[in-house]
Amino acid sequence: MTTALPSSRALVAPNGRISVRQAWPDALLIGIFGTLLGLAFAWQPSLWFDEAATVSATMRSWPELGRMLQSVDAVHGLYYAGMHLWLDLVGYSPITLRLPSAVAVGVTAALIVLLMRTRTGRGTAVLAGVAFCLLPRVTWMGTEGRSYALTAALAVALTLVFLAAWRRGPAPRRIRALWWTLYAVAAIACTLVFIYLAFLVAAHGVTALWTVWAGRRRDRAARTSFIGWAIAAGSAAIVLLPFALAVVRQSGQVSWIAPISWGTWNGVFVTQWFYLNPLFAVVGWVLVALGILFLVLAGLRTRSSAAGAPRNLSGNPSLLSIAVPWLMVPTIGVILASLVVSPLYSPRYLTYCAPAVAILIGVALGRLRRRWLAVTALVLLAALAAPQFVAQRQPEAKQNSSWSEVASLIESERATRPGERAAIVYGPVRQHPAATTRVIAYSYPDAFAGLIDVKLKTPAAQTGQLWETRYPLDEVTNRFAGVDAVWLVTSNKQDWRPSVTAKLADLGYSITEEWALTGVNVLRYER
Repeated sequence: MTTALPSSRALVAPNGRISVRQAWPDALLIGIFGTLLGLAFAWQPSLWFDEAATVSATMRSWPELGRMLQSVDAVHGLYYAGMHLWLDLVGYSPITLRLPSAVAVGVTAALIVLLMRTRTGRGTAVLAGVAFCLLPRVTWMGTEGRSYALTAALAVALTLVFLAAWRRGPAPRRIRALWWTLYAVAAIACTLVFIYLAFLVAAHGVTALWTVWAGRRRDRAARTSFIGWAIAAGSAAIVLLPFALAVVRQSGQVSWIAPISWGTWNGVFVTQWFYLNPLFAVVGWVLVALGILFLVLAGLRTRSSAAGAPRNLSGNPSLLSIAVPWLMVPTIGVILASLVVSPLYSPRYLTYCAPAVAILIGVALGRLRRRWLAVTALVLLAALAAPQFVAQRQPEAKQNSSWSEVASLIESERATRPGERAAIVYGPVRQHPAATTRVIAYSYPDAFAGLIDVKLKTPAAQTGQLWETRYPLDEVTNRFAGVDAVWLVTSNKQDWRPSVTAKLADLGYSITEEWALTGVNVLRYER
């Protein structure tokens, strides 16, 4: 039995239109699948440092958030604002923090199906949507309380707006201006959410040039659309210049990014879209290469056909000219910027290119002429993805964070001593010298409610920064008056146990219990 997969010609240049009534059922089903897959066991992994930054930023007042963005994390400002609104509505918990990312995975998958249906048949569109949901980077971002999943959804949405505007090349000037204005506004909004999405606008420029060149520069509508893209992109760049300068002034916050080296290639070919899954990466890149090959061959067959493509097809961007620049331009652009300016490349920052990977994988799978072969291929991809999916849902999956275990430990121990007046000393947190283990309390506030933070100087919300400021322990000994017990939570690397134990001994406290968790030591002292 054969499935209704697209013909070679359909892979290159249909008219770019598809009835919503035809496409939405598949898009909706794939979107639900992506959301449920992203949400599955998303409550299991402990929060980690980056997610704690989201919590710290969004759980403060609007004026305090605005003040913070003037000094740090302006690059995430619009995302923080959106999450602030969301958490104001539903309240904070680790799962409500991550739920928008799972939904964004589903939205992205649905939009991929819609995009593919403008260029391919139903079978290939569905295969691309499912392939996207199975990518290890995608299953990771569905559990991440950061903007990565949102950037992927925005990337597909912006590409759809680009294609819709391009298709208006033969339309009256007023219609063209309206659509390219919409594209400029969308590009501005996307870049404000995550500045690296500016590289996608550049990728659209490459698609535009490619399409004009493919038409041998004779297609007036294509040339008109290219001019429309250039004006829209240039206008967006002018509007975004102050924002870009503000982000550059805060570039010290990414000083942790390593310079480009030979290890970068592992980031590009494995970590970037096939997160910690080398076997999936090998299979994935083979399928991507096959997808590109099939699109090239299909394009050559169409160009060499006797009648040639109809006029309304020739000036429309092909799937090849959409996917390849999307796949390559952002990565190359970020690497070049890292070499010329300062290190900017982190594999997760290119998450929004994952839809291009899925599109090309979908094309490769779509060439399997029998339905059972396509289903078998998807099952094999799912089998390859399964070990990493399971690993991503383990309690300590994120940077070996044991924060949820620390919070559960302290909460359960405190529950056995109701009414006890207790203080806490937050020590260093591994790999993040600017913060302390109070990040665990931001992430799991219920477990620490009522504890006296004896070293606290200025709460994070009042500092204009992400984190609080603190007094040395020697300067706050008066805060221990009437305190029955003291908790110490400290890194197992930059270990404060000896120094804090000695200082508390002078105040009459001694260790009663001690726990060693992954990366964190927890001690309890009593007077």
